[in-house]
Amino acid sequence: MRWKWLFVFYWKRLLKSKLYVGASILFFVLLLVRFILFFSDDMNAGMEYSGDLPSEVFMLVQIVSLFYIVWFYFLYSNELRYGVSSWFADGYRILLEKMSALLAVHALCQGIMLMMSYGVFSLVYLFVGVEPSDLYWSLLRFLAVYQFGPLVLTVLYGVIIALLLETKKVSFFAMLLVWILTGPMTTELFIDLSQTVHARDWTSLLFIGKHAIQQAYDSYIGFEVDRGGEWKWAAWFLSLVGLALLSSIRFTQTRKERNAVLKALLIFPFLIVLTACHSLQTNTKAFTRADQTTELEEYRRMPQTIKADLRYRIQSYDISLHGSRAVVRVALSQLDTNRPTFQLYHLYPLHSIEADHQPVTFTRNGDLVTVRLPKRTSTLTFSYEIVDTALIPYTNGRIVLLADRAWYPKRRASHMYQAYEYRVAGTRAWDGAFTDQFVPNETYTFTLNVDGDVLFCNVPKRGTGYRGKAQAVTLIKGQGHQLVDQGYEITYPADWPHMAERAPTVIRQLKKTFHHVQQIASTAVSSLPNKIVFSSSGLSSFMAHDHLVYNTNFFSIGTYHMERDYYEKMLRLSVPPKGSRIMYNEWISLATRWLMQKQGLSVIDWSSKSEWFESQPSSVKKQIEAIYQAFQPLDVDQKQQCLRTWYANMDDGWTWDRILEMMQEVNGVGGRH
Repeated sequence: MRWKWLFVFYWKRLLKSKLYVGASILFFVLLLVRFILFFSDDMNAGMEYSGDLPSEVFMLVQIVSLFYIVWFYFLYSNELRYGVSSWFADGYRILLEKMSALLAVHALCQGIMLMMSYGVFSLVYLFVGVEPSDLYWSLLRFLAVYQFGPLVLTVLYGVIIALLLETKKVSFFAMLLVWILTGPMTTELFIDLSQTVHARDWTSLLFIGKHAIQQAYDSYIGFEVDRGGEWKWAAWFLSLVGLALLSSIRFTQTRKERNAVLKALLIFPFLIVLTACHSLQTNTKAFTRADQTTELEEYRRMPQTIKADLRYRIQSYDISLHGSRAVVRVALSQLDTNRPTFQLYHLYPLHSIEADHQPVTFTRNGDLVTVRLPKRTSTLTFSYEIVDTALIPYTNGRIVLLADRAWYPKRRASHMYQAYEYRVAGTRAWDGAFTDQFVPNETYTFTLNVDGDVLFCNVPKRGTGYRGKAQAVTLIKGQGHQLVDQGYEITYPADWPHMAERAPTVIRQLKKTFHHVQQIASTAVSSLPNKIVFSSSGLSSFMAHDHLVYNTNFFSIGTYHMERDYYEKMLRLSVPPKGSRIMYNEWISLATRWLMQKQGLSVIDWSSKSEWFESQPSSVKKQIEAIYQAFQPLDVDQKQQCLRTWYANMDDGWTWDRILEMMQEVNGVGGRH
């Protein structure tokens, strides 16, 4: 009964507090301001990035949490100042009841704020046209972890500082320090440190927020919500409750009370370690800077030239995916070696390889697996685990297995990802690409049995599974939507709005641009694939005969064809590299400008070169600049002829002087007409 009256008492105090209520109102005022700034940004005109809107709560939580900490500190320290609890025989029990009642009242208020925030975000999503899906449920879970959770803890910060320092002046410094070190913006404030912390390092437990606060949503994977974040909050909560109890021991009045508190505290380390371990085991790597940096660094260190034996032919794949366990049966049509090499993602634990149902030994060198066969065989069975990594995230049962990733054994002699170095303005820079950006032309028969709901698969569905011929397989289990327009099957992320209205314009532009590309170069595929997967972040882009995966980067799907990046990407997706890297890139650079001119776009920077230009010797730079000067005054048809001749003849013996001569010849012929 007394706890009930304490709850009512603190509820009334809270509602009458100008500081607490003002901070709560400030939260929504700032949220409204952030919405206005977001919608006024031209880059967000298409709202492809509405999924990242909830990331605004990190800054807002950081701001208002200071006001909450101050209010709870003053409220509790003023009560402790007069030592009212010591006037009663059960004064220590009253002290604990006050703490729990205050925590309950604050949690109730934050629960109301959580639902209000969820309502605001949901209305915004509905307003911009985000279709109903389980995205809305994961939005609530995201806000619960990153808004409700950190704000609930503020009451414990204030109470602990009051218990330890009471009304001492140093308490103000303590509140400021706690506010900085425990806020969700900590990873951004100390970015140099957070960039080195992996998802499953114990150091990650020191951060209550995300490692990269700018990105809240990943295409098809969803919001960064998993059991790891929830277990981490539980570990923080238990740690703070335990610290509050430890800080309150000096207010006990009897030895019995002190012993009871000490006995209760004995169980807290066990619970804290248990929840912390669960957090580290279930944390996702999908949104963590350090995990991706480390993974790419591994590829930089891997030797690019590796002895591989590809004297075999694959006839078919039988792939079974149940949960995280993958079993792939590879049927061979030809085998001329006892040491066949396969490409398989090196971060996937490979449990066993069997030949004719008998285990065989194998060795791994990066993504390359060499099987040691005692005798020739017609089938190999690979058993391995699909795990969460930076390049292929696997979170909450959602996964995007792209055809350019080695998520099943492939007949390749290179790693899945290749890193290369170049120089920009005299500084060292790194870039990389997946080696299957241009998927080989050979096709195989694929049979897939997958549990759970599959959003996309380029192999046709047959009954409960998937079966058909393809160059490679893309399989997506995640949040997203699909539609059919002009005979094209379009898959897009769950946070993309109004795609039914925008798809016709996008398809027409893709078809037109692809047709123009075919006028200047031989493309890897003969026509635009009728299955298209769009994304706004996280995925690579590639084009196979039967499907296209296209990442719009930082552009709206409705307006990206007005930008240079769109035309450059279409060229890189469809035109295989030839000749030297610098020459191919300069061809891409000039072909991009020709495509933009073909579309009638007026703003074209003819002076810009490729990113490889700065790494060239001065003599080569002068030759390239002369080519740009000769190319710009040509008319559209002359440019087309130059680009077509350049690409057709581009090889290791094709020189810059020869290209310049060719342009001058074309210009002379055009001038005589």
